[in-house]
Amino acid sequence: MSLLAPAATERVTWARVSEGFFVGSRSGDYVGCVERTPDGNFVGFDFRSTPVGRYASLAEAQRAVGGAQATRPLTSPEPSARTQMLWQGAASISGVLALGALAAAVLTTPLI
Repeated sequence: MSLLAPAATERVTWARVSEGFFVGSRSGDYVGCVERTPDGNFVGFDFRSTPVGRYASLAEAQRAVGGAQATRPLTSPEPSARTQMLWQGAASISGVLALGALAAAVLTTPLI
């Protein structure tokens, strides 16, 4: 199941944090940031710090970041049954190995 972010009904407020770095928020929630590159372009990042794109102007980057939250899913897609089975198997094996390491440590520790 995938949840989508709330519709962008309120305006994004931008704050200049440092030279060439801007942070956006909407109703107090972090929306993303925009960073100026050494070549003068602007790179936008969404609320998960995923690059949204490279833009020639700050305004373009800010618009892209502000709109990215409304279209990005908040949760990852459900993994397939095969993927879940593989992760469960890996977790079981690591648990058995950890238990074996604990048993070896307990059995080889000298008693005082």
